[in-house]
Amino acid sequence: MGAAKTLLSAEEFDNYPFEEDKRYELDEGELVEMTRPAYKYNRALGILFAELHIYFRKHRTGEALISENLYALSPSTRRSPDVAVILGDRRKELENAKVIPIIPDIAAEVLSPSETPRMIHRKLKQYFEAGVKEVWLIDPDAREIEIWTKPALPDHALALGEALASPLLPDFALPLQDLFA
Repeated sequence: MGAAKTLLSAEEFDNYPFEEDKRYELDEGELVEMTRPAYKYNRALGILFAELHIYFRKHRTGEALISENLYALSPSTRRSPDVAVILGDRRKELENAKVIPIIPDIAAEVLSPSETPRMIHRKLKQYFEAGVKEVWLIDPDAREIEIWTKPALPDHALALGEALASPLLPDFALPLQDLFA
């Protein structure tokens, strides 16, 4: 028989004295330690964030935030997408928030080998139930991106030679060969 899982309330999680060098998410009350990404995953994450940052400096329609932020997806779930896109000027709401009460418009996840399909689909379900409009699943090993707008099946699967784009981000296009260079 397995050990009983300790469940935390959102308030307990939000005030928990975590170790500085570790990252955690709250998955329907369960504390989940997040692994640190390897170089190629971190590189893809950095390139995506940099391109989105450049896009938003030019277009001034929102902003991209890196994975250090937790989002309150539900009363018992706190997730930290690798990159979150928040459209509109919401900086006042974000300024001092330890846990961000705004649901991202786009959540980008750079897949790591430690994530199982079950874990990924659970995150997708949680993102869409919370109101996320798009999820980008970025696979550096396969050098592919899946764009999801509902939890059932991906809308698009992009490969090298194609560009990441979204109707939510007019004029944004990131060639996959640049992302996975």
